Amino acid sequence: MLSDRLPPNPENFTLWFVYYSGLNPDLTRAVDIASRDGIALSQSLAEELFKRFFSLEAEAQAIRETSDRARYALGRVLEQLGAVGSETERYGNALVGFQDELAQPLNLGELRAMVAAIAAETMGIVDRQLALQTQIQESSNQLAEMRVSLDSARREALTDGLTGIANRKAFDLMLLEAMEEARRDDQPLSLLMVDIDHFKSFNDTHGHLVGDHVLKLVARMLTECIKGRDTAARYGGEEFSIILPRTNLDSATRLAEQIRSFVGGRQIVNKARNANYGTVALSIGVGQFRPGENSLSLVRRADEALYRAKRNGRNRVSVEDANETV
Repeated sequence: MLSDRLPPNPENFTLWFVYYSGLNPDLTRAVDIASRDGIALSQSLAEELFKRFFSLEAEAQAIRETSDRARYALGRVLEQLGAVGSETERYGNALVGFQDELAQPLNLGELRAMVAAIAAETMGIVDRQLALQTQIQESSNQLAEMRVSLDSARREALTDGLTGIANRKAFDLMLLEAMEEARRDDQPLSLLMVDIDHFKSFNDTHGHLVGDHVLKLVARMLTECIKGRDTAARYGGEEFSIILPRTNLDSATRLAEQIRSFVGGRQIVNKARNANYGTVALSIGVGQFRPGENSLSLVRRADEALYRAKRNGRNRVSVEDANETV
């Protein structure tokens, strides 16, 4: 932390402790990639890493707030139900009293007064029932709003803030679901690991704002190249991943070549500045799920294929080693 001039706060201590302990391989890999690419571990990068791997504050805050609101709304309904219950009991007792009085001989004036009293008691209980109905409807509306709020918070927690596609957390969840489905239905499942070639040089030459524009553009193009239940996610930094359910290795490899060609054929243009930054090349690794393996094994094989593509000259597709054991 001293060498990187990071403040000795609890978040940074946590980040480095977990990194050196190896407790979170994904964190270790993210830091190593940054180091390999010569990216200084600034405080902003440390905060991004901590938020990605340790913090669910936005989601947790939404859950806490919604829980408090739900307790308040249900408390109001229970309070109204209790009040109406007491009033209903009192109304029943009043009717019993009226019944007893009606059994006695009454003159016209007494009968008119009795009918008026019964009508007043009845209108009172009707008004209280209507108030309860209104309260229940309001609470129902509030609960519906809370559900929308929670859904929104969950979507936000699973979305990459820069590119708008699935983030690493969403990728982990979706890959596990896709693997379970592949096991259950005995269907193929493939994974693409995608990296933007020479992204650091591009950033250094044109600046981080242009780099962010490239990341967003690549994310959009990846999304345009897939369909159905395929999922594109930002894995971290300039690396992306694509989950391909019901897709075998050959089909995934052909798609990877199509993606590489499609992205490489597009010019990176900033219309506002009338600037053309050329093209972006991708290296892509392809792996296929093998029954009995875990998600880390699948990601590792696809990732090793990716770095084999980069070692062999970049701007190419490389397929997993078929002889590698799970």
